[in-house]
Amino acid sequence: STEPYRGEIFPLAGGDALRWNILRPDIPFLLGTWGASTMRACIDQISEIKIGGTANPDVVPYFRNVIDSARDIGIVIGAVTVVDQDGAAARQRARREVALYLPVVADLDPTLKLDPALMTRIRAAAARYDFDAAAALISDDVLKRFAFAGTPADVAAQVNSLFAAGASRVELGTPHGLTPEEGLRLLGEQVLPAVNF
Repeated sequence: STEPYRGEIFPLAGGDALRWNILRPDIPFLLGTWGASTMRACIDQISEIKIGGTANPDVVPYFRNVIDSARDIGIVIGAVTVVDQDGAAARQRARREVALYLPVVADLDPTLKLDPALMTRIRAAAARYDFDAAAALISDDVLKRFAFAGTPADVAAQVNSLFAAGASRVELGTPHGLTPEEGLRLLGEQVLPAVNF
């Protein structure tokens, strides 16, 4: 539009126009939320929905049902990632990272059925900032729902399970490995080639 714009901060006198061809007139928007009401309210404005702090394949079909009328909207899953040839060390590091957000995300995930007594103990440890104690309470099975962790083969299998569940994209978050450099190297050289996009 070449019409004048009376913006409070950036007014335009009018008559100006872009001096290049617009490659994509619609900007794709990603909505980060766990809220079904928020998803429904924004459905006409978004291209993707990001469900963060999870590696749980069960959330993909759950939220696909929430937005069923909008099949072209992608569902993106993302969480802490720790990959290393020493899978046990990677999982231990991931537990510590997950202890920071598990008490919040566990309540948001409608597909999880975690032991209430366990969650009380994890929350109590996290509330007193004893994330090492909270991490010690997170089993491998629980960890797999909240983070990508283990050997390159373990992480690739987790990512593949999300794509099989219908995820359109998977985001592998920091710290990536026991060191960021080694984690990124393993992700690029061993995890991504084993992923079935």
